Amino acid sequence: MAAVTDDFARKCEIKQNDTLGRFAVALCNVRAGETLLLENPIVVLPLMGERRCSKCFNLTESFCRKCRLLALCEDCSDHDERDCKRLAEMNFSDDQVELLQKKEHTEIQPVLKCLLLREHEETLPLYEEMSQMDSQLMTRRGTEVWKNYQEHAFTPLDYGGVLAQLRGAADEDLVQGLLGILDINAYEIRAPEVGGAMRGLYRRAGLFAHSCTPNLVISIDDEQRIKVYANRFIAAGEILYNCYTNVLLGTEERRKILKVGKCFDCSCPRCQDPTELGTHMSSFICSQCSCVDGYIVRQPDTGIWQCLLNPEHTLKQEFVSNMLERAKEEIFHARDDIYRQELLLAKLSRLLHRNHFLMLDLKQNIASILRQILQNMGTRPNKKVYERKIRLCQEILLVLKVVTPGISRLKAIALYELANTQAELARKMYTEMEHSANDLLAELERVEVMLRESLRMLLFEPLATPEGQLTRSMLRELKELQDDIKNLRESDDDVVNQ
Repeated sequence: MAAVTDDFARKCEIKQNDTLGRFAVALCNVRAGETLLLENPIVVLPLMGERRCSKCFNLTESFCRKCRLLALCEDCSDHDERDCKRLAEMNFSDDQVELLQKKEHTEIQPVLKCLLLREHEETLPLYEEMSQMDSQLMTRRGTEVWKNYQEHAFTPLDYGGVLAQLRGAADEDLVQGLLGILDINAYEIRAPEVGGAMRGLYRRAGLFAHSCTPNLVISIDDEQRIKVYANRFIAAGEILYNCYTNVLLGTEERRKILKVGKCFDCSCPRCQDPTELGTHMSSFICSQCSCVDGYIVRQPDTGIWQCLLNPEHTLKQEFVSNMLERAKEEIFHARDDIYRQELLLAKLSRLLHRNHFLMLDLKQNIASILRQILQNMGTRPNKKVYERKIRLCQEILLVLKVVTPGISRLKAIALYELANTQAELARKMYTEMEHSANDLLAELERVEVMLRESLRMLLFEPLATPEGQLTRSMLRELKELQDDIKNLRESDDDVVNQ
């Protein structure tokens, strides 16, 4: 059963209004880095369209031979005994089982997992708590999402005889409501395979309202336990905000994701600012302006794309949408090819602001490839490779400092990448006699400051996360760096004393 620490009860208060529904506010002043919630999931579920083993969560198309309805991979011999026994007690014809096991009906699994909580006395309180979560049932009724769930979840569960054999009433609204609760309240969590993802539903974590400039950080460890902590000082009475989408997307992209997936229109300060807090992450360059500050932005009140300097200079929404779609397609096809990506970056720089979210995406991709080049022991990259990665990291950090103020994983990792590359370049230039020992010492001292700042942010991450593992590695690197700095200082003192 999921366990909630005392942190949430002592530091958070649940309120409700017509705009946000249920939401949490700080009961007391909260320090940066202070934990507000530690919680295990109620249920762990696959993403839409996937089927995962009920025990180890690996992808599978196999089913338990006893209950025949819950997925179980070939490597696992059993799953939750109560669930298996309850389903095995039900009577299904072979045709019904075949219908329920169909590959296209993957959404049956999440519904079954939730409904089974209601079947057991021990887990009934969890089901009752879950049923209080927002489902946006009325908003979703009749939408494409509703129709999809009707076809691939409710209808097979109904015709397959599952709903009629449950202890409580179960109709389409219940099934759609449970799926709505999962879509709106579940968090994406890491799957066993590299790069894979699943969903976890938590008792209290869904109570944090959304903002594209949040004051909370969400971390989920390898045991699916969620940790929520403050990214800055939060005064008593402040609403506690999480960000439900990727902070490195532009406003239209973020708002579309939130509208489709979470059923609301975001009106946070960043979404209401056409320049996105001065970052221009969605801005176009005005080709009609002769000065360098001519940028075309989307006005949130009218939806018109206008130049900030001359409102008569505009772009049609159709042009903007088509251009961005073509750019995304080109970025996709240029993946893993650093030369194509650099050419595309140069091409798009004539149309998009240097901080546009697509430009940042390209810069991150290029920096990632450069990291692989620099880590390859078989290559001997020249100084320009290091300098290019350093410049990209600096440009990315300038944006992150605005959209992720305070403690930030993204910012900490970008700062680490910058520090690590600058240290490698400094050592290379010293080895090739382009830097003196004093030059090397000065550069390593600057790197130490950056590493310390990066570590300061990452130390709040749980150990059983990729960031927690990186933190341990960084602590070793910091110790080695400090030893190098100490040796250089001692060598300098010896020269002075002579």
